[in-house]
Amino acid sequence: MSARPEFTEAAAADQAAAPAIAARARAGSAPIYYRLPDTPEGHHIKEYASGLRQLVRFVGVEEQVVKYSLI
Repeated sequence: MSARPEFTEAAAADQAAAPAIAARARAGSAPIYYRLPDTPEGHHIKEYASGLRQLVRFVGVEEQVVKYSLI
């Protein structure tokens, strides 16, 4: 079940929002997607409630993990 994140452009517009969004997501169980200024073009950071972060990209509607764990 992969869907393109809808809020990443809003998060990119307000870089201060990314940590707040991540903190709210940790309270739930669904992973969140966001971008930072240094995130490669066409990629997103997927963060799980556990704090695990992955670099992912989307090909159509298929999510591909590019890097399993971001430190």
